[in-house]
Amino acid sequence: MDLAGWTLLPDETSSQQKPNRLDWKFTWQKKDFLASDPAHTTWDAPYRMAVELHGDSIGGSYEFVKVPEAWNRDYAHLRAQNNFLTSVALPPYIIILGSALWLSLALTRRGEAHWSAAIKIGLLITFLLFCMSINEWPEIRAGYDTNSSYANFILKQLVKALLFGLGSAFTITLVLPAADALYRVTQPARLRLNKAFTWRGLRSKEFFCSSVVGLSLTAASLGFVVVFYTVGSKYGVWAPQDISYANSVSTLFPWISGVAIGLLAATNEEFTFRMFAIPFVQRLTGSRWLAVIIPAFCWSFLHTNYPQEPPYIRGLEVGIMGIATGIVMLRWGIVATLIWHYTYDASQVGLLLVRSHNWYFRISGIVVGAAAVAPLIFAAISYLQRGGFEADEDLLNRAEPAPDLSLRSVAEPLATARTRRYVALTPTMLGLLGVLTIGGVAAVLYAKVPSIGDYLKLSVDSRTAKARADDVLRAHGVHPETYLHATIFVDNTDALANEFLRERVGVARANEIYASLVPGALWRIRYFRDSQKEEYAVILRPDGGLHSLWHVVPEISPGATLTRDEAVALGEKYLREEKHFDPGQWTLVDAESQKQPHRVDHVLIWQQREALTGPEQNSANSADQAYARIRIEILGNEIAKYQTFIKIPDAWSRQQQAENAPRFILNWGVKALVFGGLGLVMLIILLRNLRSEVASAIPWGRLTRWSIWVALAFYVAFGLGSAVQDLLNGYGTDQSLKLTLAGVGVALLIIGPFYVASMALLFGVAWFFAARRFGRESLPGWLGMPEFYYRDALCIAIGGSAALMGLRRMVQWALWHWPSPHREFAAAFGDHFDATSPAAAIVAGAVIRGLFLAGLIGAIAAFVADRLPQTWLRVLLVLFAALALVGGNWGGAPDLAKQYTAELVLLVVVYLGVRYAVRLNLLGLFLVIATTTLVSGFSDLLGQREAFYQLNGYIVVLALAVLLGWPLLAWLRPRPATQTKGA
Repeated sequence: MDLAGWTLLPDETSSQQKPNRLDWKFTWQKKDFLASDPAHTTWDAPYRMAVELHGDSIGGSYEFVKVPEAWNRDYAHLRAQNNFLTSVALPPYIIILGSALWLSLALTRRGEAHWSAAIKIGLLITFLLFCMSINEWPEIRAGYDTNSSYANFILKQLVKALLFGLGSAFTITLVLPAADALYRVTQPARLRLNKAFTWRGLRSKEFFCSSVVGLSLTAASLGFVVVFYTVGSKYGVWAPQDISYANSVSTLFPWISGVAIGLLAATNEEFTFRMFAIPFVQRLTGSRWLAVIIPAFCWSFLHTNYPQEPPYIRGLEVGIMGIATGIVMLRWGIVATLIWHYTYDASQVGLLLVRSHNWYFRISGIVVGAAAVAPLIFAAISYLQRGGFEADEDLLNRAEPAPDLSLRSVAEPLATARTRRYVALTPTMLGLLGVLTIGGVAAVLYAKVPSIGDYLKLSVDSRTAKARADDVLRAHGVHPETYLHATIFVDNTDALANEFLRERVGVARANEIYASLVPGALWRIRYFRDSQKEEYAVILRPDGGLHSLWHVVPEISPGATLTRDEAVALGEKYLREEKHFDPGQWTLVDAESQKQPHRVDHVLIWQQREALTGPEQNSANSADQAYARIRIEILGNEIAKYQTFIKIPDAWSRQQQAENAPRFILNWGVKALVFGGLGLVMLIILLRNLRSEVASAIPWGRLTRWSIWVALAFYVAFGLGSAVQDLLNGYGTDQSLKLTLAGVGVALLIIGPFYVASMALLFGVAWFFAARRFGRESLPGWLGMPEFYYRDALCIAIGGSAALMGLRRMVQWALWHWPSPHREFAAAFGDHFDATSPAAAIVAGAVIRGLFLAGLIGAIAAFVADRLPQTWLRVLLVLFAALALVGGNWGGAPDLAKQYTAELVLLVVVYLGVRYAVRLNLLGLFLVIATTTLVSGFSDLLGQREAFYQLNGYIVVLALAVLLGWPLLAWLRPRPATQTKGA
């Protein structure tokens, strides 16, 4: 390379001090290249080359175009509009999917759903997508992280490929039974889908005509797109110049991606938006035109996240094609649109390959196209050989009895009055619960376990922190009232660094470090404006004292051009005068500079000379010690950011984070086998028995009303918790705030019903297995139960929660006295400190957690009681479940054994408690979970100095009293003498 055509940028020179060497990075800029935008004179993009030196060896080099920040922000702003339009189309899409699933299940209950074809197509799609993912191995292998064993890397990629295939094919399998039923009813003269691609179906006239129509529609669609954007470009329509699926040329079999992508898009989208949605919407509205137009634009606007401009143009383009294909489907059937969709999408890959000069790529492109044309050719040859088409009368939809879509038979059976049976707890069990209450409370009070975060005593709340931050900005000449803001409580620790400190200096010393030298908990108050780069952040210590002031400015803002030495001198002055540190006790270990259009920015990192492990460790290998570090950003001549953190040894960090196959299997494989496998088996059994009397009697309406409480609690937690502040803190100013908030609104519309549906399904599964095992008259409710049901619920709540918290504390105490290296060690500062109402957030969280875990534990317990009567199977399940709960967060074999023992003890106690104490007392199970959550919440709040948190803590205590008062009042409430008391 001739360096005469390049200019060295001294302001971009950076250095980084390693334990045994000094690394450098140098940047050159090409002299005769500068990409610019005539409409924006400041949008100049130079071509650069960077070279890295590791000591005296070349570490690497790369070339790049430095795209202006303003252009990136403007582009991100445009893309946000595309993404928002896609999010708007999600709710109707989910409604379509939910309706299809509902109809599929309704048909299954009557024995009229065709699942076999759906499952076969789903498995075919899964296989093709799995092959496509594995076929991309050259590109995947290039991203191999050497901190992971190669066997683990291969295993992880195989699992990802399989999950990608299963996840992509999932919606196809769920939608097709309902779509097929509607298609058979509304299109009786068309080929049945499960017969269309058989040998007889391929030789039929119906298939031949559909193939001709589908291929013709493909040609028309490609021409339409060209004309659409050619004409549109004259009116400001813009589409990016890119090459789709270019990575296909790096694969061993380039044709696989074209076939897999084409088949996935064709089946998934045609089954959903044509085969199901059109007849479904037509039955709802009675209008054929609305049935075509509504699904077409719902489908099209899901594609608007492509970078076309204006944002809606992609939705308009695809929507017009959706209307055309909807008309084609109504006139010629689903086979025609399937062939069109496959050919259209597969051609994106096929045309790329065919245009290549390499014959292997050309042949691969022909293979992709041949998959679409081959059925037509086969039909034509068969016609010529036979002198006519195959008789197809028995292949049409009308040859099979049409399913009943009236849904009259799927209505929920009317509830009938019945006697509720409940076997009360024996005096012995009630006495045992009393003993457990005393023992649990004693364990919580006296078995203390130290943790990182014990030092934290907040002296300010979020409102006070915001007021003090306002004062800081005003002192620097900034008007905070002109900015939006977000106040969050930040855990500034790192779990890996925590574990290193725990092993080397202990938890007590780690708390001292986080309390003084490197603050572990901080308040961060962000000040920003809609779509503007410049913003501020005030960082406060837990006592409200100022830690630092951050300032973010655009790269085009003017500023000073300091040399590296001048920047270092400015940083040392700041440390000495503002932070009262002696720069002589710190060493500059990293210096990075970046030339901006009108200034030079610097990032400087100092490391304390004395190791955090103490003076006696300084003589040891410095590469094996932890040090306090300071990071300062200087924008021009302004100190724009000050941060403190802990630097742990790279070798130790890599060792801790190293991945291998056994860890991956334990972390994900066992979890998937136990929890995923158990859930899948339970769902399959329910679906296979959906026509049974027990399944038909599931009170979905009542269970849905229970589930609504979870959705309401979620909205309370979102509105009064810290979610809004977290959202504003994470808002990227390169996007419109209004669009961001609108997108969140769309997400909230989706999440609430999702909670309701998920919880109703969970309770339905639990009800099904419990009814099979114990009988419907034994199943509990929240209201109308015998009085001793509520007495037992109260005793279970008090005794069970005390026992559970005490057991956890004793297990933690035992583990603390059984030391072993961990993988990570998280800090325990507490939650909800930055919530608008910590009490409301904690109570709402207790409701969500209580109902979810009560449903989950109830479902698993009922399944075990009904389907696993053998003792050895139950023992095996408990052993594997404990291993699944351990996961992969263990440091070594001793730590694995320790964590496994702890989880096994807890799981065995929970199993025995549910079997012998809780049994069918759903209210008692819910109260145990909710009580433990509330106790943990108010203990965090009452332990703080700030009166606001103590007040919220007492509110949580009051909520707990109200919650426990429910069963108490229901127990003591006078009842009519004629009321049945159960057995």
